[in-house]
Amino acid sequence: MNNQPLLSVIVPVYKVEKYLHRCLDSIINQTYRNLEIILIDDGSPDNSGEICDEYAKKDKRITVIHQENKGQGAARNIGINKANGELITFVDSDDWLELNMYDILISKLLEYDLDIIKCAVFETDGTKVKRELNHKTNKVNIIISENIFDLYFTEFTCKVIWNGIYKRKIIQNVEFPEGFAAEDNYVSGMYLYKAERIMLIDSFLYNYFINRNGISKNKNINKFDICYCIKKLIDDLNNDKKLAKVIKKGLNKKLSIELYHFLISDNDKYRTVEISKQLVSFIFKNINLRRKLILRYYLVKKHIKVK
Repeated sequence: MNNQPLLSVIVPVYKVEKYLHRCLDSIINQTYRNLEIILIDDGSPDNSGEICDEYAKKDKRITVIHQENKGQGAARNIGINKANGELITFVDSDDWLELNMYDILISKLLEYDLDIIKCAVFETDGTKVKRELNHKTNKVNIIISENIFDLYFTEFTCKVIWNGIYKRKIIQNVEFPEGFAAEDNYVSGMYLYKAERIMLIDSFLYNYFINRNGISKNKNINKFDICYCIKKLIDDLNNDKKLAKVIKKGLNKKLSIELYHFLISDNDKYRTVEISKQLVSFIFKNINLRRKLILRYYLVKKHIKVK
């Protein structure tokens, strides 16, 4: 085990007592043994915190942090600050892993000197299973340098962070936005931006559970959060002259589409929102004529004021 790099596994935990045993069992029983498992109990109102403590008593690799509820982004930031591993990964506490996931990913990461390695994902709500991987390959395919950020626009598995393993240098100095449900949209972009060598493999090793009772399933709130996180990514990368114009244009278009869907949503909560002329102009530059007409209609219908 001493020859194996330490992998820090960061798991924010909130109100998942029904699924937590499945998640933690899949981590502690990994065939890759050199793990540091950091569980952040984010003020869970159920028995999730107690379950974490029970596991920590049985497995010395587990550290439990209890805190008042601050949200998933804040919990992940705390986990990163506590992590000692050369490699870092994340798990959502209602998901679970195939038992050989870390063995497979780390062996390839070391063999090919990768900054990031990601696997394909099983997506399930308990009744349906959907495979999520656009980038298909049966051979070694290392993506390098200027081609990496393209994955942000084309590959679902590269817009989330829990199906990958990262070298510490990729994680450093990148904080999750706190108080937003779609923080992966920002962090995954920053990780891709910093990486020089990445590999996607078509082994389905991560099981993503769609908890339809969870707050992240509120599509209207999620759209707003996505917009914020993409805008933050654009702002942070905007001064990089080396970043290709096509990437900046792609990010602007992605943000515009998300803002468009947010503004035409049926949530009355946003009926009186005020938006600036500059923002409307930004959206209109990046959407087609059909969407422009629809957006104009909804701005009037929803009494949205333009400053």
